[in-house]
Amino acid sequence: IDGVDGDNNFPKKFVTLYCTGAVTKGDWVVIDLADTTNGRGASVKQYAGSSLDATAFGIATETKTAAGNLVVQTAGLCDFANMTGSVAAGAALACDTTAGKASAAAGGDASSPCGIYITSDGSSASVDAATNRVIIADQGYF
Repeated sequence: IDGVDGDNNFPKKFVTLYCTGAVTKGDWVVIDLADTTNGRGASVKQYAGSSLDATAFGIATETKTAAGNLVVQTAGLCDFANMTGSVAAGAALACDTTAGKASAAAGGDASSPCGIYITSDGSSASVDAATNRVIIADQGYF
């Protein structure tokens, strides 16, 4: 809780980056190393879900139907994260095999945890976004 400005809250961090394709609010995003629109490493895309991805670093704050600038939350409490299924409170998260979603990290995961699961509003954590609260681990990329 920062309390710096008299408002007790979790500090949050946002960055605007070029997104190379469609993305849904709440999707986990990764660095798009193939795109050079703003220089290599300065573009993002929806996590593809094909394998664990070490570049997952934030969550899309808006839905985009095509390429363009995207505001990405890169750290702090987020209350609209997409998850693959039920996760215990306090579990470390990693991007899993489902596009745009994270799940509980397993011991053999190739990537570092991208966040910590906090809670949902009582509905299943498998629902897309809306109610899943996570703390995004600040990877320090931006």
